[in-house]
Formats: sequence, structure tokens, C-alpha cells
Amino acid sequence: MPEDGADESTEASAAVEGAMKGAGVVWLSPDQGPTGTPVHPSSTGPVWHVWSEEACYLLTGPGEQPLPGIVHGARCQVTARDRAGGRAITWAATVEAVDPAGPEWGSVAPKLAAGRLNGGDPVVVVSTWPGRLTILCLRPTGDLATARTGLPDGSQAAVPLPSPATTPYRMPSDIT
Repeated sequence: MPEDGADESTEASAAVEGAMKGAGVVWLSPDQGPTGTPVHPSSTGPVWHVWSEEACYLLTGPGEQPLPGIVHGARCQVTARDRAGGRAITWAATVEAVDPAGPEWGSVAPKLAAGRLNGGDPVVVVSTWPGRLTILCLRPTGDLATARTGLPDGSQAAVPLPSPATTPYRMPSDIT
């Protein structure tokens, strides 16, 4: 007879997998850095991903989605929404960089390329990634923040990332 901890772990894995398969984007909040030290408490905006092999895979690097504080060796919180657009689940993950020379890269990179919007030919695109971009693997730790604390009351909206972009002219009055 399985222990209660094993049942909870199986339920947590099933809940994460079910939510992630239906989520087109996720939101990430850095938890702690590779040395276990707290990192900047900001969170990312919506991040596209591929769920494969019981893990969440992301593409980052120059010209790709920015992931502040989400680096190899760190921990983070992953929030997925449900089909109606509400928050479905928040789970803890460890972050690992995928080795471009390893078999995991060969398995996941084509899936990420196929999932990109306006990505071009996946075979050509993937060949340009090693050395330029990083694939990160977010592996669930089994800790469900939503199971522990319930869904938060606040919006948890991310602070906009700093940008030099401005509007060089005044907005028309009929838009504001």
C-alpha cells in the first residue's frame, strides 16, 4: 500500500502535467539563485514553452524572451493558467540548462522550433541555436504552491521590464 506522501507526489505530478499540457504560456518567478541566495523578486511576463518528458522547456538568449533570474542552478515558481484564462496552478521547479551536445537537446530543440510563432523552417532555425541561445529545462520539484497556500488574492502582475522605448509624440485624445 503506497504511503500518503507517494499519493500526494503522484497527484502533484498529475496536476502539473494536466495544467501544463493545456497552457500555451506560463509566468515565472525566480525563487533562489544557484548558490541558494534569494534573487530579484520580479517575475517574467508570459513565456511560451513546450511541455515534454515531464518538464517545461524554454528558449532564451539574445533576441528571445527575457527570463530575468531564471538561470541554470536556480529555483523558480511556475504559474500556468487554465483554458478560461484564470490561474490554474503554481508549482516549484529547478532550472537546468540543456547541453547542446546532449541527447536531450536533440529531442527538445525541434519541438521548441515547431512551437515558435514566425520561426521559419525548424531544421534551419535549430541549427543556429547552439552557442547563441539557451534551452532551459524546468523540472517540477513536487511542491505545489497552490496546494499549500491556495490561489493568491492579488493579481501578481509583473512590473514592466526596463526599456528605452518611449512614445515620441502625444497620444491622440480620442484614444486615451
